Amino acid sequence: MSDGEARAAASQAKPQAGSATYTYLRCYYRLDAASTKPQTSYVWATDPSSGDYYRVNGYWWSGSVVALKNMFYSDVSQDALRSVCQQTLAKQGINKPLALVAAANNFMSYNHTIWSLDSAAQGNAINKLVVFGDSLSDTQNMYGASQWKLPTAKSWYVGRFSNGPVWVEYLADKLKLPMYNWAIGGAAADQHLVVPGLLQEVDSWTQYMQKAPNYRPENTLFTMLIGGNDLLNYGRTVDQVIADQGKALEKVIVAGGRNIVVLSLPDLSRTPSGSSGGKAAQLSQQVRDYNAKLATLVANLRLKYGASLKLGLFDAYAMFNDLLANPGKYQVSNATQSCLNIAANASLPYVSAQTPRPECANADAYVFWDNLHPTTHTHLLLGGFVADFVRQQGYALPMQSLARKR
Repeated sequence: MSDGEARAAASQAKPQAGSATYTYLRCYYRLDAASTKPQTSYVWATDPSSGDYYRVNGYWWSGSVVALKNMFYSDVSQDALRSVCQQTLAKQGINKPLALVAAANNFMSYNHTIWSLDSAAQGNAINKLVVFGDSLSDTQNMYGASQWKLPTAKSWYVGRFSNGPVWVEYLADKLKLPMYNWAIGGAAADQHLVVPGLLQEVDSWTQYMQKAPNYRPENTLFTMLIGGNDLLNYGRTVDQVIADQGKALEKVIVAGGRNIVVLSLPDLSRTPSGSSGGKAAQLSQQVRDYNAKLATLVANLRLKYGASLKLGLFDAYAMFNDLLANPGKYQVSNATQSCLNIAANASLPYVSAQTPRPECANADAYVFWDNLHPTTHTHLLLGGFVADFVRQQGYALPMQSLARKR
């Protein structure tokens, strides 16, 4: 869609909160399959039948033309949206992996999530994944909030703090569930400066769900991974993090959430960022304290809500310790350095283009993409382990989610 066409289309597809309208579909794709080249581009989806620009029918959460905080609701399934994008790419001769599907009214629009509306008859099985957390789980929220500046798409995979998909995307793929993401890079357990925290993410989810008829939170699998920014960057105490995370979990449960997976923190002192600066020992102890208190919090909530609540605690701490101690077991050769050649004390590494260090020809052989965040290979491992955990713990998954996908 040219700029002129987009402007003309925008005059017809204006956000109208709650009113029937339509929007268009951006289809992002990876430009190069090389693991060290995460750059992407996009095309506008076209209708497989008519060849015209594909219209997604539905309604907006907000009526503001320039609102960042917005979502589009539609009867079209996530699988159908992805299929339209894949057919569009194929028709244009673009044989590249699909990176992101987003609603957008014109070339100036933000990328907005499309929420696929539930049917009144949906059974009792889990039918979607909702994600809360920070940059380890973010897929585009900080990217949108920073007007596509952070992390720069020149060195990070569009919207992700990695060189490819992150663990919740692999989890959703393995469980064959649509994913909706409220995690945002820089998040703490509570708001820090202008960045929403975990508590605000949960509040946002409840606000958006007020306009999603037939949504049943008891049929959602929630994931929650938080605390890294609190301890590593913001100087918050373990008790502060646990108190806020407890409030966030209670909010989800009171709102009807009954299937939740919480992840412990990996040892942040063993990241390239955490191991520098002379505070590694203190950070390592804080992580151990946090994980112990998180286990207590989870146990107390299980006791309080009984059999009505399925609350699992995945041991990401042990998983990462095994990865770092036995990298060869996971097809990894470098467990200490980042693939990107970033100085340990770099102040704003995510807004500037970075290049891989000369010896990093294959990012899949590295645990870390930058000084704090894992490579997509590491995310693939984590997503696979969490998927196995969810199956083993007896969550109410649909039949298609029970088959292991490798």
